[in-house]
Amino acid sequence: MRCLWILIVAFISLAMATSIPIPIANPAPLSGYEMQLKILLQKILWVANVKRCFAVITDDLHYPIYDRIFFESVGRRVIPFFVMRTNESDDLQRPSRQVELFVKAIKSSDCELNVITILNGWQVQRFLGYIYDNRSLNMQKKFVLLHDLRLFESDMIHLWSVFIDAIFLKRQLDNKYTISTIAFPGILSGVLVMKNIANWELGKGLNGRILFADKTSNLFGTSLPVAISEHVPMVLWANATKSFQGVEVEIMNALGKALNFKPVYYKPNQTENMDWTELDGGASVAYGSGNPDGYAQNGTHIDSMLVDEVAAHSARFAIGDLHLFQVYLKLVELSAPHNFECLTFLTPESSTDNSWQTFILPFSAGMWVGVLLSLFVVGTVFYAISFLNAIINGNVSSEFFRCLRPNRNVPMDPKIYRRISFRIAISRYRSSKGDRMPRDLFDGYTNCILLTYSMLLYVALPRMPRNWPLRVLTGWYWIYCILLVATYRASFTAILANPAARVTIDTLEDLLRSHIPPSTGATENRQFFLEANDEVARKVGEKMEVFGYSDDLTSRIAKGQCAYYDNEFYLRYLRVADESGSALHIMKECVLYMPVVLAMEKNSALKPRVDASIQHLAEGLIAKWLKDAIEHLPAEALAQQEALMNIQKFWSSFVALLIGYVISMLTLLAERWHFKHIVMKHPMYDVYNPSLYYNFKRIYPQH
Repeated sequence: MRCLWILIVAFISLAMATSIPIPIANPAPLSGYEMQLKILLQKILWVANVKRCFAVITDDLHYPIYDRIFFESVGRRVIPFFVMRTNESDDLQRPSRQVELFVKAIKSSDCELNVITILNGWQVQRFLGYIYDNRSLNMQKKFVLLHDLRLFESDMIHLWSVFIDAIFLKRQLDNKYTISTIAFPGILSGVLVMKNIANWELGKGLNGRILFADKTSNLFGTSLPVAISEHVPMVLWANATKSFQGVEVEIMNALGKALNFKPVYYKPNQTENMDWTELDGGASVAYGSGNPDGYAQNGTHIDSMLVDEVAAHSARFAIGDLHLFQVYLKLVELSAPHNFECLTFLTPESSTDNSWQTFILPFSAGMWVGVLLSLFVVGTVFYAISFLNAIINGNVSSEFFRCLRPNRNVPMDPKIYRRISFRIAISRYRSSKGDRMPRDLFDGYTNCILLTYSMLLYVALPRMPRNWPLRVLTGWYWIYCILLVATYRASFTAILANPAARVTIDTLEDLLRSHIPPSTGATENRQFFLEANDEVARKVGEKMEVFGYSDDLTSRIAKGQCAYYDNEFYLRYLRVADESGSALHIMKECVLYMPVVLAMEKNSALKPRVDASIQHLAEGLIAKWLKDAIEHLPAEALAQQEALMNIQKFWSSFVALLIGYVISMLTLLAERWHFKHIVMKHPMYDVYNPSLYYNFKRIYPQH
């Protein structure tokens, strides 16, 4: 790359050689003014101790000064130099392509000194404005200019706060020269004062340490306005100390001590905030004068209040969690990054809270089907064994498999029901013990199912079965019930001790699938997503909304109305500050690790000192300040006492009780319906003698 610039410089030199007349062997003698200025510039170049190169930009009047003798006498050795002669008609604020290449060659060569001897003050003013706006030259290098009152008008104040190593040569009436410079750091207070540093006349020398003294190492306690915006963890207001605290506040205080200035913090007035739109041509216009969305054609919208303050020269610094966006560099100067933040989303969190299902969760659906199936299978086995045992003993009751037997009974004559003698006989019927057939516990299928279910619930049998086969099967079934209940209890205890599974959003793909609209507080963040190479990120950017902080932000996030994009620590602060107790989750995937910087005025002379100080602070102090700032911001939400039984977890017991009540009520209604529509309509039912019907059913169960 450097070789390329050398070729460009050679091309420029050859091109200018064809357009600039070469001095003849015996040039015309210099006037007194020119001779004195030549000698003074030679001495300045000598004491400046230029080692790399220097540049000369001059007009036709001063061009004869720069002859071979001049360049041979300015250094202890031959020093590379650049020379450019301008015409009076040249507009140096909109220079030609040739001049642009010449200036770029000077900057790429990193020349230490620039000599501008142009008599037209307006032309110099416009040229310096071009350098300032486009950063065409390193403005922290040394500059030598001719004194002209047109250079010190009010609209040049912010410019001279950058060219702090510029010296001005003013010729007096007695042919002496006054060498002056800008009073720094006094100009940072908004007052332009010239400071005389030397008086020169023929025969006198110069002191380079006085001409180009270091002005940025000590600001002599000057108060510098610092625009701030509260944003955790960089800047936050502490009610206890009634002052601002945070990582960037500590950095500014440390810079104040290192450079000996006093930072004066203030919050910009949002009602007076101006939004800027950067156009392709480099010009800036106030937001609101064109596109209502804040975007110019082929441009980028900037809505940072802090950038506005510094760009308008209302503040010398701006802090408040500014990120390193290239669009900011068109308006302000950004320091070296002092931290890298994880930018992600704050999303709503939902849980699979099915506390009402706690009593059925220990077993899976297939397990429950197996348990119910085993209940009916074992009950049927009990019934079958009881039936086989009755066959062996020869006492088979008519109750066995009654539903499977065909009804062979002859229908009873309805006249019989009305006979007085028949009804009296039925009323006086009393069964004797000899007439009763001995029955066991499991002779009825209903009893088999009921007793099998009771054993599953650890309810003891009324008595042991009379037959040994049923006793043996009962013992083994008890072992099965013990194992099944122990398994259920263990799984039930684990469910009570462990939290319910959380449904969280941890990737951009999850965010898109959730259909929750993403949002952010800065348009630059949305623009980053739109310009991303990743297709998923672009889709997120298309759906992203831009709005500032509001009191109901966390409630909107909890309701699933938006997912907020910011740095991880600020999202922790939002989650902790939420008093509604809503479940909020910080997405685990970092979308981007963004550098965090301080903002300074464009081309600020303090930038080299600030960057060096930040590099020293980054060796340990910044990490310590960050740790202190996020001490009360846990990375994860505090886990609840999972082993503690609360009403929410016990809710399933009320659900089971409610189901039991409902089934009981339905059974009661069914019994009432059966009694009213079946029993009461039977011919043998007598409301004054209810036992008549039941004695009849004992004698004639088929009728």
